[in-house]
Amino acid sequence: MRTSTTTLLTAGALATALLVTGCGGAPGNTADATGELVLQPAAARGPHPFTRSAATAPPPVTRTPQRDATAPRTVSGGTPGLYGGTGRVGSCDVERLIGDLGADRSRTGAFARIAGVSPASVPGRLRGLAPVVLRADTRVTDHGYRGGRASGHQAVLQAGTAVLVDDRGVPRVRCAGGSPLAPPVPLRGGAVLGGRPWPGYRPGQVIVVTPSEQVITDITIIDLVDHSWIERRIDHDCRHDHVLRPPAPPPPAPTGLPGDSTAPRAPAPHSPAPASETPPGQAAPACRPPTVLGTDESCPVPVAPPTDPDPAPSTKPDPDTEPGPDTVPDTPDLPDGGGLIPDDPEATTGAVPGTPAGVT
Repeated sequence: MRTSTTTLLTAGALATALLVTGCGGAPGNTADATGELVLQPAAARGPHPFTRSAATAPPPVTRTPQRDATAPRTVSGGTPGLYGGTGRVGSCDVERLIGDLGADRSRTGAFARIAGVSPASVPGRLRGLAPVVLRADTRVTDHGYRGGRASGHQAVLQAGTAVLVDDRGVPRVRCAGGSPLAPPVPLRGGAVLGGRPWPGYRPGQVIVVTPSEQVITDITIIDLVDHSWIERRIDHDCRHDHVLRPPAPPPPAPTGLPGDSTAPRAPAPHSPAPASETPPGQAAPACRPPTVLGTDESCPVPVAPPTDPDPAPSTKPDPDTEPGPDTVPDTPDLPDGGGLIPDDPEATTGAVPGTPAGVT
């Protein structure tokens, strides 16, 4: 049976309409895998921003990282210490974003298509994300708004950039320009860098955040003021933040090298306790148990080891709060002083598929 040309044209038009309107609830990533990777400093609004800046976090102090690599590594969005922030203080003014987007229906519609929600659901979507600060340069697909429509571009966001993350720990909104974010896509061959590199930018230090395996309701961040561990709800309201007990440091490594006579040695098993020195020609006095503790001067009375004084009061919650993460972050070294971002043992290391070598 032959299919009429009119039927084919109608089906094609319907498919096109579905793509344009973003039906189905799937995020409408409009990123074009062009040959440009735009470097976006933390305080910059980016090309063709959606809104005014809603970022409230101060720009970062950068330094040259100590570790280098040949490709970006992927890190799970649920990794403790991946993001930073300030206790009970949001790094993004979500209500300002909602107000700016709501003032322009066309802009709201473009944002909604990228976010994969209806225009009416944009306020709820934004309020359901958690404000955090990137602690590492991060590769994303960013979006600009011009001429009534959104366009995507590949970008690296500087550490210190204020973003909103979802319940998988993935950055979804850049606060400085109100732009929706999506995972990065491969770049075409011959890619070039756009924008101006910041001090300390190294392609090998760029990370890619991947969704956590399970939905998360809280995320563990580093307080950028006092470097404590904070648990934050996946929500725009930071008033429920609470401090976690810091993870236990690893045991100290033994000092000295094998065979070094200066290294301390452990006593041999079942070795007798060293005898006290006795003057030559005299027998060691026999000690008998005292009748009253501390009154017999012939034998020293065992003294209990001194106890530590009570710790000084802290402005943070009591250390009997919930325990913190099991591991201390170990890499890479970051300038915010809050520790290191941990390697994710379950994540794979490598560039975004299809990205030319040397460009991350």
